[in-house]
This record gives sequence, structure tokens and C-alpha cells, in this order.
Amino acid sequence: MAARSGAGRTVTVIGGGFSGTICAIHLLQHLRGDDRVVLIERERQLGRGVAFATAEPSHLLNVRAENMSAFPDEPEHLLRWLDRLPAEERHQGAKAGAAGTFVQRGLYGRYVRDQLAAVLRAGRHADRLTILNEQATRLVRHGTRWHLATRNGRSLETDIAVLATGNFPPAPLPYAGCVDNPWQPEAVEEIDRDHPVLLLGSGLTMIDVVLRLVDRGFRSTIHALSRRGLLPRTHAPAPAYAGLLLDAEDRRSLVSLTRAVRREITRAQVAGFGWRSAIDALRPHSQLLWQELSPADRRRFVRHLRPWWDVHRHRAAPEVAERIHRLQAEGRLVLHAGRLEALEPSGPWSSGALVTYRPRGAAASLALEVQRVINCTGTAVDLAAVDDPLIRQLLASGTVRADGARLGLDCTTSSMMIDAAGQVVPGLFGVGPVVRGAFWEITSVPDIRSQAIEVARLIGRSLASTVPTAA
Repeated sequence: MAARSGAGRTVTVIGGGFSGTICAIHLLQHLRGDDRVVLIERERQLGRGVAFATAEPSHLLNVRAENMSAFPDEPEHLLRWLDRLPAEERHQGAKAGAAGTFVQRGLYGRYVRDQLAAVLRAGRHADRLTILNEQATRLVRHGTRWHLATRNGRSLETDIAVLATGNFPPAPLPYAGCVDNPWQPEAVEEIDRDHPVLLLGSGLTMIDVVLRLVDRGFRSTIHALSRRGLLPRTHAPAPAYAGLLLDAEDRRSLVSLTRAVRREITRAQVAGFGWRSAIDALRPHSQLLWQELSPADRRRFVRHLRPWWDVHRHRAAPEVAERIHRLQAEGRLVLHAGRLEALEPSGPWSSGALVTYRPRGAAASLALEVQRVINCTGTAVDLAAVDDPLIRQLLASGTVRADGARLGLDCTTSSMMIDAAGQVVPGLFGVGPVVRGAFWEITSVPDIRSQAIEVARLIGRSLASTVPTAA
């Protein structure tokens, strides 16, 4: 698939979840008519990734549909798409209330796939997009171009490569019998409905697994253990707040920024707005605020403040939160704040464990006997530990490097990757969660879609200003 002189260039997007699919759509719109786009995804369905692969009706988006359009210049695009669905399907797949409309995640994945299909149906882009159901395993720069290899032995040449690998499952824990990937079907299969389980983590992933268990008739106690025992807050009506004020002194350090955010929340509440409105007002500035922090302050934020930010920033849909709170009131879901100390095989179950943990602030440890332990700590962030051949090869070769906070791969503010020597890598970009360390807020649809557009524009301008290389 080598580019021919005068016949345009090739841009290859590696990863076909939301990040890769939306990036491919915008590349087709911003490249010249003779340029090609290759989209590589190992799963058969595009647009799903970890977030939207679920078929569980109870798994709803944690962002209002009003903010989930795939196109920022058409904020009602998703709502119009929903309106075109049959009435019964729309009623089942979208839950509307005072806090907004929350869509089933599986249905949103279908919406993303439909946008790519619509681009292809338009005709002018159909012959410029190649979709490969493959897993990329190796990417090496040869001269001014890239050579890419796949697990099935395919090889291709490309002028530009975009890493859009999305989220990875949590890194395996050093305990035998622990289910490391909470999204795999086996995580909740063959479970005795009448004996307790333990979920490690208390965030949105934990909530997903709780709902899967309950919807399958699980009757026993579900224990959830995390360092602080914090649950995601609930979405509620949050009118726009325009009074946010953060000056240079507020942004001098993580300490001053934290004080300023607390101050602004108080000011918003005095003005008749809730904390949700103040947190939402921070959203347009969060990437810049993150990039202004020193490397040491970024690490401090991740270590000390991230759990508090996550539960306020990434909230649960009202219907989901109501179910979780009801399960707590019934004693079927029990939160534990503490540190895991040991897991030992126990009980008549093949995956049973005696769990030892130390409650937060306590001097003595406690024990729980459960039939299964499921890792719900969220997606992997330290990519040096993920089991992905392409990421391992890129890191080992020095083509890319981990960011300072070890949240993903390092890149510039223009999304161009940075190598082990600290140099910008020509022709290699990152989109979405894979470059979380550079942007922090780059894991949700509103942030990813904006980044994908900027990357597509930058690549389009770059290719338009250079001469194609002869094969």
C-alpha cells in the first residue's frame, strides 16, 4: 500500500474505537481528494472500544446526550439521530429526565458506527477508506515513511500514523484467582448467586459490574474496596456558570489551584449555583490547567487528588445512581475504604479467596471470604505494563516514551508523539486516552472529538505542503 508519486498519501489510524473512528471521519474530510485513510481495528465492529462495547441495557453514558454529539459544531446531532429511531427503541435506549438525557452505551456505539457509514454512503469518500480487521503489532520508521506490520502477517507503508488505541484493561494484579479484566464476559459468569464477591475499586467500572451481577439475579452481598471508598456523584440539573475566576496566582502551583477551585465552588454556591456548575465551568480550561502544572505537581495530583476529582467530574446517570444507592440501603452493596493486603485461595470455589485488607485509619486488618475477586480499578494508565505488542514495541524501540505522570504516552500539545530522547517524532500522532498524560481530560467524547478534528486539520495542512515520496 505504498503511496505513488503525485497520487496522494496514506494516513493510517491504529485503533477503531471512538477515538480512531471519529479521527478517520475527520481525516476523510480534511485530506485532499487523492489521499487515503486506513483504519485498523482488531475487533469486528468499529466505534465501540471498551466504553461502548457493552450490550447491558443498564449501562448508560455518564455524560448527557446533549453533550455527546460526534461533531462539536452540531451539538444536537446525537439528539436528532435518536429522534429518527423507532419510538420504542428510542424509549428503551435513552432515559430522559431533569438532569438531561442519558443513552445506553451500546446504542451510542451504534451511533458512532452510523456516522462512519454515513460518510461512506455519501460516495466521495468510499474509495479513499480502507478498513482492516487486524491487530497492529509493529511500527517502524523507514526514511520519511512508516512500515506497519500486523499479527496476521500483513505489512503496509504509510506516510502518517495515528495511535488511537483507546483504553486498555487494568494491569494484572499479583494475586492468583483475581479476574483482571472486568469487561470480559467471563468476569460475571458461573458465579454462585448466593455467596459474596469482592470488587476492587469503587468508581464507574465497579458500578458497571454491580449492575451486571444484579441484572443476572445475584442475591448475595457485593463488597467494593477502594483506598477512600468514594462513589461517583450523581448528575443533576446544573445551569451554566459564567462567574469562574482563576488568575495567574491561582495557577502558580497545585496547592494554590486547589484552594482556588474550592473558593470558586463556594462563590458559585453563594450565587445560587451548585458545585456541579462550578466543576462544569472548569471543563474548557482543564487541559490548559493540567499543562501548566509542573511534572511534580501532576504526579501529586494523581497520587492525592485524582479520586476526589474523578467522583465529582465523572458522575453517574441519575437512574444508575438511584439503583446503586438502593442496593447500599438494602445492604447488598457494601463499600469498604482501605488498602488491600493479601488474597489467599479459600472456599469451595475455584476462584474463591480470603481477602485481607486494612480499613482506612485503622491499626488492625480485617478479612472477607468471597467466591470471586474482580479488578474494577479502571482502565490501565501505565502503558509500560499493558499486554499490547504494538505499545511494547514502540516503547522498547524508543520510538515513544511514557509521560512523566505515567498516565499514557508523551506528546506535544499538537498531539505529536515524543520519543525516548525527548524529540518530536515526525509523522506520528496520538489521539484519545493513549495520550492522557499530556492533556489529562482526553478520555470523554467532547474532548476526544475536538482533538481528533485538530489532528485531522494539522495532518491535512502538513500533507498539502509536502511533495509525495515515490514508492
